[in-house]
Amino acid sequence: MAEPNEPIEALPLIMKRKLIGIAVPALCIPFFFINAYLSYVLLSTGTPPNSADFIGSVIVTLVSIGVGFFLPWWTPVYQSTYIFEQNGVRINRFLRRSILLPYKSLVRAEVYTREPGDVSTDAINYTKESADVLKKSGLGFIDYTNSEANIVLLVSGTKIYMISPAKPKAFLKSLKRKTPKLTAKIVELNAKGKNIQELG
Repeated sequence: MAEPNEPIEALPLIMKRKLIGIAVPALCIPFFFINAYLSYVLLSTGTPPNSADFIGSVIVTLVSIGVGFFLPWWTPVYQSTYIFEQNGVRINRFLRRSILLPYKSLVRAEVYTREPGDVSTDAINYTKESADVLKKSGLGFIDYTNSEANIVLLVSGTKIYMISPAKPKAFLKSLKRKTPKLTAKIVELNAKGKNIQELG
């Protein structure tokens, strides 16, 4: 019998991202319709299509719909959810297609957690250097986090998928059971520095 899908508890979306996810479409979509209507009025009143007024109106229309759709699509301003399925980890987010990361494709996981309060400069520099090393190896980052408090990096193929489970260590433990050959690292960041644990 196939194992039932198991939802993975995720951190809630931080308020700053929520506000951006609401404000950008709320501003850009009306702006798009207003400028689209102005473009129509210009044409219907005989304004040449190659005139500066008409071209400017079309450009503003395209920019407004581009920003209104592309920014929320590209950046993690909507809640992401994660599920353990029979064959892999499922990642979902509004405006993005659902992604299944097969367990057999996962080669490494890195867990980064932050204690409440300030984090030392040394710890912050370590995370930046670690990210730079991964980028220089040709891996591309895809952000499906809801918060920076907990971040798990899942390496699959040539991509690194960033997620933010509420209980990252429990998530990693479950993932290791499903992918025994997975290598992993846990990095705890705090005011004193960092604690690093490598897992085979």
